[in-house]
Parts: sequence; C-alpha cells; structure tokens
Amino acid sequence: MRKNNPNRNMRLVILESAATAGILAVPIMTPFYLSIGLNQEQIAMSQMAFTVVAMLLNLPLGWVADRFSRKWANVIGDAMVALALLLYSTAQTFWFVVLCEIICGVGCALSQGVDSTLLKHFAEKEDKSGKLFKDKFGKMTSINQIASLVVMLLGGPIGAIDFRLAIAISAIPHLFGAAVSCFIQDDSEKLAAESSPVRDIYNLVKRNFKNSKLRIRIIAFAVAREVTHGIIWVFTPLMLAVGIPMAIVSMGWVINYVAAYFGTKLARHFAKKLADWQLFVVPIALVAIASMIMFVNLNIFTICLYACFGIAQGWSATTMMPLIKEHVRAAEQSSIESLARVVAQLLYIGAVWVINRAADIETSYALLATVVIFVPLAIPIALKLRKD
Repeated sequence: MRKNNPNRNMRLVILESAATAGILAVPIMTPFYLSIGLNQEQIAMSQMAFTVVAMLLNLPLGWVADRFSRKWANVIGDAMVALALLLYSTAQTFWFVVLCEIICGVGCALSQGVDSTLLKHFAEKEDKSGKLFKDKFGKMTSINQIASLVVMLLGGPIGAIDFRLAIAISAIPHLFGAAVSCFIQDDSEKLAAESSPVRDIYNLVKRNFKNSKLRIRIIAFAVAREVTHGIIWVFTPLMLAVGIPMAIVSMGWVINYVAAYFGTKLARHFAKKLADWQLFVVPIALVAIASMIMFVNLNIFTICLYACFGIAQGWSATTMMPLIKEHVRAAEQSSIESLARVVAQLLYIGAVWVINRAADIETSYALLATVVIFVPLAIPIALKLRKD
C-alpha cells in the first residue's frame, strides 16, 4: 500500500474542491427556468426546497462523515450532484425542478464541509500551528474561483445554443471530483460513538453552542456567506434589464468570478492584519454600498458595481470558515462546519424568498431587499465580535 503522503492528499483535496466549485450552467439557469414557465418566486421556492433538504441533512450527514468516512462522503455526494444535474437537463415542470434540487441537496449535504476538514487534517500533520492550513485553505478558495471562472466562460456560449446541453455538461466536473476523491488516503480522526446517533448529534450541538466565541463566529459566517447568495438568481435579470445581450450574459458571471478571485487574494494578503470583526465588516460594507448605488441608478455603468458582490464572496469564503475551525475539536470538524451551514441555510430560506419576491415586483428592488435584510443583522454581530 502506498505510504500516506499529506502533501499528495492535500493536492487531491484541492483538485476535487476545484472540480466541484462551480456549475457551468449557472449563468443560464434563470433564463432556463423562465423558458419552462417558472417565475422569480417559483425559482426562489425551488432554491428553498434545496436549502431545506440540505439544512435538515447537513448536520446528520456531517456527523456520518466524521463518524465513518469523510472520503466516501465526498465520493457519494459528488456523484449525487452529477445525477441531479443530468436529471435537471430533462426538466419540464416546476415540480421536476424541485425533485432535482432535492437530490442535489442530499449530495451537497454529504460532501460540503469535507474538503476543508480533510485539508485541515493533512495540513496539521505537517504543521500543528495552523498556519499551513490557513495558507492552503486560502489557496484552495483562490483556485476554486479560477475553476469556477473557467466553467463560466463555457456556460454562456453553450447555454445560448442549448440550455439543456449546458446543464448536462455541468455534471462532468462533479463526476471527475468523485473519481479524484477515490484516491485520497483518509486517515483523519473519526468521531467516537457515545450513545445513539441522535443523542450524539444533540450533545455535539449543545456542547459547541455553549462556546460563545464559536457561536458568534458561526452566525457571522452565515450572514457573510448569505449576503451575496440570495440575489444570485436576480443577477442575470439585472444584466438583461440594462440591455446586456443574452449571448454575452455569461461574461458578467465571468467578471464576477474574477472579482471573487481578487477577493480571495485580498483576503489572503490582509487577513493577518485585521481583527475578526473587521474581517466580517468588509464584505457587508461592500455589498451594502454597491446595492444602494445600483438601486438608486441601475444602468449599464452602475451594474459593474456587482463586482463588489464577487469581491465580498471571495473575501468571506477565505476568511470566515477558518475563524470557526479554530474553536472546534479535530474529530468534530465536518459536523460543526455542517452546523454553520445549517445556520446559513436557515437565513437563506427567508432571504432568497424575500429578495426574489421583491424582484418580481421590480428587478432592482432585489438590491434594496438585500440591504434591508442583512445590514440590521450585521451591526450587532460586528459589535459582539469587536467586544470579543
């Protein structure tokens, strides 16, 4: 048997994460939904279905990954997302879309959180201080943005030819990710069983939520993550509203991913110099300022400020999760990351409906709704982090 090489395993984890970081069809999903008769509110409802499933299963399946095998959770999860995308390419109705989102939700609940947990384990075999993990995690988020950028370059042109072809091709990277995960040698610490699975999960959540420093960082992660998430289904309509042709809409997504990559680079450079509360405030401020300017005057020039959402996304992806992992036991890493995602998904369920419902009234109202939801939530969190 090949000797377990932490550096080799880190490369495989980063490769799998990059392969599954983006979905080629994202730029054309809103026009696809509209082409089969969905409105913005139904689009939001389909995303709520995904989020509810992922939210309900994130913690139990995170516990399964910690208890049995993080590697195989990744393999099965990536394969399920690929299956969901292949089925999606045949969807004709709202309820079939919901079914695909449910399958995708199960797959994501299995695999999300596993990459960073495995990366942390392999990095700490080389460097116990945590510095190597933060460096590798930052590198992984940057590479993920580049990978997403590459698939976005293909999504628009392929989608302009055939929406369904673009969705079907989106399954290929996830199948590749599943295959890559098979070669990871997972010797990470497993979570020991204490009683029944339900009791173990309950005790795990209760024990960790008693940690006030961890609790506020989980909530901060949720707000920083979702501030750029709920509005993504309105991005394409915003571009169309200012006169950008459908054939080049994907370029807007490409620019947004370039901005997200820039955000990861900025975060990797400045994170060491900033306090936790400052790391949290940066993306909130960027989104709030850009949203208000675009809401007041949305045109072909101000739509470029949507790049601030990309910068905020890249910044948050790089900085927020390491703040959580610093306060979590090694054996519980996937479970607590799943818990953080559950909190984020609870927020997303309400936010995505409100934002898309606002967009049904007037597209630019989605920008105002984003500010109204997230800024009041962010202020007390920032104050609490600053006090800590």
